[in-house]
Amino acid sequence: MKPLLVGETNPYQSDPRLAQRYALYPDPPRCAGWNLCHTIMQLDEGEYLRRFDRVNLCFGHWSLPAARQRAHQLQFDRRKDGQHVFVLFGTRVSSAFTFQFVPYTRHEKRWCASLFHYVILPHPSGLSRAWNEPGAYERARAVLREADVL
Repeated sequence: MKPLLVGETNPYQSDPRLAQRYALYPDPPRCAGWNLCHTIMQLDEGEYLRRFDRVNLCFGHWSLPAARQRAHQLQFDRRKDGQHVFVLFGTRVSSAFTFQFVPYTRHEKRWCASLFHYVILPHPSGLSRAWNEPGAYERARAVLREADVL
């Protein structure tokens, strides 16, 4: 199973089906998905789209209870195939999965007899100041390599 990239919401789509289809999508330029694909992971768009499943926890507006329910459902749906990798972006998404937001870290958790791996990164939007720290991109790529995501 492909690693799952998990974001918050998609501000560019008003249709719920399209909002999920275009979760962390690498277009338009400089959006969160574009930053993730090109700047953070240093992949071309085709490779990025082939390599990862992508999802947002909420539609429209952020709701922590709804996000926690969606996080639980995602883990439940992926429990069957053994090991799974979730890449969680930002404080809100980490909280929905019940992790403290500590960027550039990895966690393991057994759940429903499956081993889940979680990578926590800052949100890839241009609003996150964490990416301005020296070495931030290198730290992100290193933890993604450690988790066999890159």
